[in-house]
Amino acid sequence: MDSSNRSTWKPVPQWRLAVDDLVEGLRSHRVWMMLARMDIRQRYRRSVLGPFWITITMIIFILAIGPLYSHLLGIGSRDFIPYLAMGIITWGLISGVIIDGAGAFVTAENLVRTVKLPYTVHILRILQRNLLIFLHNLLAFVPFMFYLRIVPQWSWLAAIPGVALLMLAALPTAFLLGTLSARYRDMQQIIASIVQLAFFMTPIFWKAEQLKDRAWFADYNPLQMLLEVVRRPIVEGIPPAATYLRFGVVLLILYALAAPFFARYRRRLAFWV
Repeated sequence: MDSSNRSTWKPVPQWRLAVDDLVEGLRSHRVWMMLARMDIRQRYRRSVLGPFWITITMIIFILAIGPLYSHLLGIGSRDFIPYLAMGIITWGLISGVIIDGAGAFVTAENLVRTVKLPYTVHILRILQRNLLIFLHNLLAFVPFMFYLRIVPQWSWLAAIPGVALLMLAALPTAFLLGTLSARYRDMQQIIASIVQLAFFMTPIFWKAEQLKDRAWFADYNPLQMLLEVVRRPIVEGIPPAATYLRFGVVLLILYALAAPFFARYRRRLAFWV
């Protein structure tokens, strides 16, 4: 046979495989949505209230901390308690996608090794699970609405694209942290410790303006940006354009880091877990 007629095999570029993985993962929405619901049911199996235990815990925590910090900081309860409540509720989503995202591939070890699924499915499973928990945790805000006589405003709708932006940022973050944690198992504990420290360094119990000439420390905190696009529309009004601009820059950086990283190391994940 003439060698000129032989078909030559060319390896598929890694970036193309990564893009295909992302596309196939998004198309498999029934899979990761089902897995997310199963995770929640499994975690709260035989529990009477199920995930609403988290909501109740949040309400008790806000009731205990809100009046105290309101008095210490000299801020009226009507202004501070909604700020604190939405901060804690939103932080639950942020910390959840970061910590769970770090363990996305490790906790799905059996599926990764035995079932041929796009790696994106395991990431979207984590995001969907935490989003569902966040949605019912929003009920923790309702008692304070009635007690403080807070009337819903049209500006609250701006929190919806804020949540969408937060999830867009969570996707590359989970890819990065999940891949690193699959390779280096100590990363999960390190990330959990960093998130715990960030909880106190991010304006949740306090306000950025209290730093006065050092308010830039909070303004350029990426976690504060995630908080503001969800919390501010509900407690203070539409965030300024500068907040969305800084958020956009952070988003571009995250995707610029995650895209080549995932393209290079995705084929090794099955061996690392």
